[in-house]
Amino acid sequence: MVALQPDEGTDGAVKFYIVRHGQTLFNVMGKVQGWCDTPLTDEGVRGAQALGRGLTGLEFAAAYSSDSGRAVQTLDALLDAREREMPGIVQPSWRASDARLREWCYGDLEGEPGERLHKTLTAGFGRELPMEELNRRLPEVADVLANADTSGRAERFDAIEARLRQFFLDAGRTTRAAGGGNVLVVTHAFVVRSIVYLLDPSRVNDPLKILNASVTEVAFDGEAFSLGAVGSTAWHRP
Repeated sequence: MVALQPDEGTDGAVKFYIVRHGQTLFNVMGKVQGWCDTPLTDEGVRGAQALGRGLTGLEFAAAYSSDSGRAVQTLDALLDAREREMPGIVQPSWRASDARLREWCYGDLEGEPGERLHKTLTAGFGRELPMEELNRRLPEVADVLANADTSGRAERFDAIEARLRQFFLDAGRTTRAAGGGNVLVVTHAFVVRSIVYLLDPSRVNDPLKILNASVTEVAFDGEAFSLGAVGSTAWHRP
């Protein structure tokens, strides 16, 4: 595992700390939650707060979240806990929500039981696949769901990849132009999985599950992105 050391921000170096939102009501209920949204549970708030307390040793140049309420709520709870843990701590000078950080759109599966998504994938692939294989075939997963969607809203993988690449290029270049630093990003499980797949497919199953309020690290040198720790909860502080 990559050591949890803060970046110094020298030479315009940029490091993204990418957080999956805290646990939500639909997470507990086992419902499909992409562009639809439910609030954090009490446990979800506590997880975001524990992460915020653990991140007091880092200074962030900027903080972003998807525009989904659960991501915004997670970022609020995280930054508030960070301030309570260390009053007067320097908070990000720039904060914004961005639709490009949304979870995959699941079309007519939104809000449905997770079992329906599972059945859609089984039908699309012609057999039941283990999670490890689904992760290795992530672009096909998105396209199978899009092909089965009757609403026309579900996203194909190339569309997901395009919006994520553009966000991280824009945020990385903006931060480098201001001198570099750490960037906090709150987003979603399949967004994180997509980032891992795009940067290092060999690590797409490590870990198998991207936990709520976990942290994935990505460095940007102005030309390329490199993957650090994935899905780590080591930052949490009780």
